Amino acid sequence: MERFTLREAAAWTQGEATGDAELTGISTDSRQIGENTLFVPICGERFDAHDFIRKAIDNGAAAVVSHRENETYRVPALHVKNTAQALLDLAGGYRDKCGGKVVGVTGSVGKTTTKELLYAVLREHFHAQKTEGNLNNEIGLPLTLFTMTRKTEVLVAEMGMNHFGEISRMTAAAKPDLAVITNIGTSHIEFLGSREGICKAKLEILEGLKPGGCAVLCGDEPLLWEKRAALPCSVVTYGIENHACSLIAHLHEDGTFDIVNNSLPCDTLPVGRKFTASLSLPGAHNVLNALAAAAVGLLMGETPEEIARGLASYEASGMRQNIYERDGFTIFADCYNASPDAMEATIKVLGTMSAGGRRFAVLGSMLELGAYAKEGHQRAGRAAAQFADALYAYGPDADEMVAGAKERGMENAFAFSDQRALADALRRDAQPGDALLFKGSRGMQMERALALFLGEDVEE
Repeated sequence: MERFTLREAAAWTQGEATGDAELTGISTDSRQIGENTLFVPICGERFDAHDFIRKAIDNGAAAVVSHRENETYRVPALHVKNTAQALLDLAGGYRDKCGGKVVGVTGSVGKTTTKELLYAVLREHFHAQKTEGNLNNEIGLPLTLFTMTRKTEVLVAEMGMNHFGEISRMTAAAKPDLAVITNIGTSHIEFLGSREGICKAKLEILEGLKPGGCAVLCGDEPLLWEKRAALPCSVVTYGIENHACSLIAHLHEDGTFDIVNNSLPCDTLPVGRKFTASLSLPGAHNVLNALAAAAVGLLMGETPEEIARGLASYEASGMRQNIYERDGFTIFADCYNASPDAMEATIKVLGTMSAGGRRFAVLGSMLELGAYAKEGHQRAGRAAAQFADALYAYGPDADEMVAGAKERGMENAFAFSDQRALADALRRDAQPGDALLFKGSRGMQMERALALFLGEDVEE
């Protein structure tokens, strides 16, 4: 982190500093205090970290932020109206101090994969950084911005949300030069009311665009396509089905795809020209994510060779879209999260797997769907009936997934309320040569069901 002073922090937050200090770190955890660190206490639902200010000072904090009135501390302090907003304001000021460009990424489905693909592409030409893990909320986004230095040429910043206003506050701090919206799905529809509401919340990312900034939108998403002309910034679109997009892809049977410049303004790929790329990730939905990364790369002056090399270098790992062989089975682990749109796209990929064996869709319930829960889970069941040979559903909405599958004629559709029972049934029914997809919302912990199926030790 670049050095800054408490006086600078006061200007960024419009707060009042008592004393000054030179700082090279910011922490929201009183237990993780390094040298020259500013401690920023955040109020949570179950605790107020202001109660740990003195502990942070004991641990070596050089200065603290506080919105408690009439409290004094034995180190310099920055008094603000609200520490959560101050954290964002600090990040915004620090982002300006470092310079460099920021690419903001949001969307209902695919934003994390798109973030990773953007980073893979941009690091081919730039000193690039990215959001790590799930630091994509109003605390994680500032912490990501604080990782920038003057050497950072571009930062890829993921922004997630559950409610209106969250992305608005994050983008005000991030001040992106380019803002990518991958799609408008049904994630968090419980809080946002409708897909129109979700679209409105996602478009908040454009509020923080730097002057001359550009929106990079998926043109295969009708809600984004119809709003493009009314947006107060330049717009670039990408798509597979919508051939009027600025950048499009033509898919080949061998898994490669051509990226064609219809009208995207760039110097390295003239309009009408194309280049071929490939991905280790399966599915047309991931080609869309790759197109977003390609569009940003071209806008930032990268060559087709650099973009193709970056896309080919990306490898999935962990709980996201990880496909591997184990004990004769093809395992497709995508357990990090789920929504009806993502579930349907992933089940469609399962349909392309295991030509010689059967395909098992092992699906956990999807959360935060509100009134759309019944239809969303039945939709997943119908997709399973179309692209899989058997459905093993787990969680509070498992019966709805089974109902959707049986509506489309699938006989081998079963609901479970216990993961051990599910794993036992899978071990009985699945045979080497079969392909198994494990997917569900994070709260369903479908990686646990996978571990049980593989005979691994699992904590109760």
